[in-house]
Amino acid sequence: MLLTDRSSAPSDLYVPGASIALGDESRDLYKRYGLNFTQVEIDLQLSVGGQFRFTVPRAFDVEKSDFFTPFGQPLMPLFKLGTRVWIRMGYGDRNRQKLLFSGFIVQVSTSFAEGGAPELEVSGQDLTYLMTLGTKEHRIENKTMRDAVNEVAQQNGITLKFSGNPPSNVTLDANQQSDLDFLRKLVENFSKSKEKWEFFVRAKSGKDELHFRPRSPENPPLVTLTWGADLISFKPEINLGNQVQKVEVHGWDEVRKEPIVGIATVENGNKGEKAGGNIQQSAFGREAVLELKLPVKSKEEADQRAAAALAIRKNELLKGEGETFGLPELLPDTSVELLGIGKQFSALYYVTKTVHRYDTSGYRTRFSVERSAA
Repeated sequence: MLLTDRSSAPSDLYVPGASIALGDESRDLYKRYGLNFTQVEIDLQLSVGGQFRFTVPRAFDVEKSDFFTPFGQPLMPLFKLGTRVWIRMGYGDRNRQKLLFSGFIVQVSTSFAEGGAPELEVSGQDLTYLMTLGTKEHRIENKTMRDAVNEVAQQNGITLKFSGNPPSNVTLDANQQSDLDFLRKLVENFSKSKEKWEFFVRAKSGKDELHFRPRSPENPPLVTLTWGADLISFKPEINLGNQVQKVEVHGWDEVRKEPIVGIATVENGNKGEKAGGNIQQSAFGREAVLELKLPVKSKEEADQRAAAALAIRKNELLKGEGETFGLPELLPDTSVELLGIGKQFSALYYVTKTVHRYDTSGYRTRFSVERSAA
């Protein structure tokens, strides 16, 4: 079942479409310049910059030995590096399609082969690309995580959407890092066993948004997909390779001249489902402990770093990759319920990545999901 009952869905639900705008959100690639594209793909992932790519065919004029629009306008200036791009996908005309991506062109390529007409391959990244430009010192001391993230958002011209209850006083040295790596460092260091922090950018008409918040895997599913109907394919995997029952962080108190030990222990799911570390112990009768030596300054910080390390590993227990018909609402940081794939795998999953692709065959959405218990 899709987001709405199929009987109440609009009549154009099965007429997929996509549109691309250049330079200004109103400058549609086809309506303004007469340009078609044979495929467009959007790759969105948590705590990683979003990417896009599309192909423009039949744009090379052999007699003039250059690229032109159908209206005779030189084509390459339209795809100047750094040009803003907006991409919509969905069903029906442009007004009904969902704005999925906003970003910049960072690469243009083509191929002049014998007997073939060259096509233009245009690709780029979302506004997190700005956060990769250069490195600097990111030292924060006795500051809230919200303030630290807000400073990054303001410097990169993005509206911050912050939620959750992070540590109130954060101390972190992150010398010579990009803004994007700094955000990754924050989510890596300050996640908890039941509260894994993540960030992502959402395209909005006007000013894009940087969302920074803890994972919400127990939220009601955005959509329910059943194999043989809406779920075209699904490939799950349960892997104990990275699972531990306990994480210990060992440090040294330079003032008191004594060791510091922080501990985090895995817990089962809310419905009694076993976490990976507990499955390890049941299967092999041995407690799997991960010991880390880190430069921590207090017991509280050591416990926090241990919880963060455990959060990363426990969410890697059950992973899967699937494909469904085009669903523009299906984005990272949503939940999806998958049915008809056996008792072990029919469950609620957290979406970590989606790839939306529109081409001559139609519109499909591929997705990656995780569960912390099985």
